[in-house]
Amino acid sequence: MAAPHPNQVAFREGVDYLFHSWTALKLAVDGEWGGHDSAAKRDWFVDTVVDYFSEKGKNVDSFDLEDILIQIMNDEFSILLEDQSEQHIAKVLEQLYLECTHGRYDLVQTLKQDSQKISGALKGNSQKLKKEGDEEDDDSSDDDEEDGDEDMDVDMESSSSKPRREKAEPIIDEDGFETVVKKRR
Repeated sequence: MAAPHPNQVAFREGVDYLFHSWTALKLAVDGEWGGHDSAAKRDWFVDTVVDYFSEKGKNVDSFDLEDILIQIMNDEFSILLEDQSEQHIAKVLEQLYLECTHGRYDLVQTLKQDSQKISGALKGNSQKLKKEGDEEDDDSSDDDEEDGDEDMDVDMESSSSKPRREKAEPIIDEDGFETVVKKRR
């Protein structure tokens, strides 16, 4: 088997960088919304898109590509894209493919830099959060902690120290519809 053409390698790298910086997909992988193998699913997703472009070439249908992005995000990560990011991703993929087929890799480099910025920012934030978390462990009466975690404290108290209430009977109105009652915390 012959080695892949440099344009194909560059396109694959560009798709990988793009998918690593796609917010919805990044959240899904980081949160393991696709299960413990979410990162492997993202890599498979990249391969699927690269294969789609290899098969269709310059005859890629934008709407078909968007549908593929939506379908995989929904099926593999249980995400319903409401931000229409699939449209932006599809456009970038098409532009990336066209540039790579002409031997231009500027967009690949831009995507690489964007991906590195996002990764660096997230690593910096997680280190900052860890440091703040260490400080909060030392001083549990911190005002910021009380303001930000009230709901969590209430939920933890209600589940550990109070007995569970029995489920209330549904309230049905005269038309036969159930009235939704907001749960108290």
